[in-house]
Amino acid sequence: MTVLRLFSLAVLAAFAAGAHAGEPAEAQCAALGKLAYPAADRPSAAQQASLKTCDAQALYYGIRQPRDFINARHCAFTPDKEDDVFGKKAGVLMMLYANGQGVQRNLQLAKKAACAAGGAPAELSGRLAHLAELAPGKSAAGQTIDFCDDVTSGLMMGYCASLGSAQGDVRREQALAAVVAGFTPPQRAAFARLQHSAARFVEARGGNEVDVSGTARGAQIAEEEDTQKDAFLAALRAFESGKLPRFSAAQDAAIDRELNTVYQQLRRMPAPQYTTIRMADIQATQRIWLVYRDAWVEFGKLRYPAVPAHAWRAYFTQQRTAMLKALTEELG
Repeated sequence: MTVLRLFSLAVLAAFAAGAHAGEPAEAQCAALGKLAYPAADRPSAAQQASLKTCDAQALYYGIRQPRDFINARHCAFTPDKEDDVFGKKAGVLMMLYANGQGVQRNLQLAKKAACAAGGAPAELSGRLAHLAELAPGKSAAGQTIDFCDDVTSGLMMGYCASLGSAQGDVRREQALAAVVAGFTPPQRAAFARLQHSAARFVEARGGNEVDVSGTARGAQIAEEEDTQKDAFLAALRAFESGKLPRFSAAQDAAIDRELNTVYQQLRRMPAPQYTTIRMADIQATQRIWLVYRDAWVEFGKLRYPAVPAHAWRAYFTQQRTAMLKALTEELG
C-alpha cells in the first residue's frame, strides 16, 4: 500500500477518532505534563556525551546501523541543537514506551511523549486515540504502534515517506551487494558507474517529473524515487536469472522512433498551468536518462556478453517511452 493511500486512511481514522474521543487532546496533554520520566530511563552524563551526534530514528529502525532500542531511548532524551521539526525524538519515545521496546511498557508515558511530539491537531488526536485503544494489561505483542500510523498532514507524510525510503534503501543495498558479490573486478567497476548514473536519473526523475504543487510533494517524490530504485533492482534480478532483453535491431529502431515521437509531442504541448512540471526539466531528465541507458549497455556488454547493445537500448528505451507517455496524459 502506498504512503498516499495510507495517508487517506489515516485522515479518515483521525476523523473517526475525533468523533468518538473523550477528553480533548489539549486537556489530556495538560494532565500528562505532570508525569515524569523515570530517572533510570534517562542516559547518564557519559552516555549523553557519547550521543551528541546520534540519530534516534536510525537507532530505532536500524537504518545503516544495528537496531538498538536502548541507545534509541538514550538518544531521544539527549538535547538536540537543531530544531526537531516533526518531534522525531519524542516520537521515538512514544513508540518505545507504547511498544515496551528496551524499556518497561508505559502507555501514559507514551501519551506524554506523543504530546511532546505534537504535529497537526488531527495527528495528535489520532495518536492519543490510538494509544488509548492499546490494552495496558496485555503484552505489547500484536498491538504495536508507529509514529507514522496516524499521519494527516502533507508535511508529516513527506517525512514518513522519506523514513520508509531510507529503510528501503538499506534492504535494496543488501540485495544488490549479494548480487554484486559474484561479479568480476571489471564488472564491478562498470556496475559502480551504472549505479552512479542510476542514482542521478532517480533523483532527476523524482525532482523534475513529479508534480510538487501540493503539500504531499515530499511523499510523492519519495514514492517515485522508490519506484525507480525498485525497478532497477528488479531488472538486475531478472537479468541474473536469465531473463535477458531479446530485441532485434529493427525493433530497437522502431522503439527509438516511438520515443522520439512522444518526446516531440511533449515539446509541442503548451506550458501547463496547474503543475510544477516543465518541459525544460523533462529535457534535463532526458539527457541524464541517456547516460543511464548507455551505462546499462556498457555493463551489459561485460556481464551478459551474449546480449547485443541494441537489445539493451530497446529494453530501457521502451521503459522511458512509457514514462513520457504518462507525462503527456498528465500534462495534456
